Amino acid sequence: MKDLLSTASSIIIILFCISLFFLSEGNRSDSGGPALLNKDSAEIQAGKHPRAKTTLFSRVQSVKLKKGVLMFVSIGEDGLREHFFLIRDKNVVLVKKNAGDMPGNSIKFDDDGHNTLLVTIPNTFDIDLMDAMTTSF
Repeated sequence: MKDLLSTASSIIIILFCISLFFLSEGNRSDSGGPALLNKDSAEIQAGKHPRAKTTLFSRVQSVKLKKGVLMFVSIGEDGLREHFFLIRDKNVVLVKKNAGDMPGNSIKFDDDGHNTLLVTIPNTFDIDLMDAMTTSF
């Protein structure tokens, strides 16, 4: 009888602890407590790294990829600007796709904050990424 009583009381205590755990989780997400007031913690909870950023170069005139260097020319307020970006020895993903979500004459650099850079080049530029990356030095 003593064993049955101790087993029943242990089960009741375990169920009570589990119910407190679930109630505290529900209150945190509903109340918008101090953890959600911080902008950085909200981005982390949304899945975005705090150092993640996107850079869009617009009004791009030409794009070349030669010997592991992405070269492109853009028009700024002060005239033409040449940009050089080293692709080799970095975690860079080159993507060439339709420019549905960005202007056709632009290049987008997405840094995810986890040491990986996604470079999106629209199909409006005549560049063969596979051929440019596989040519020997």
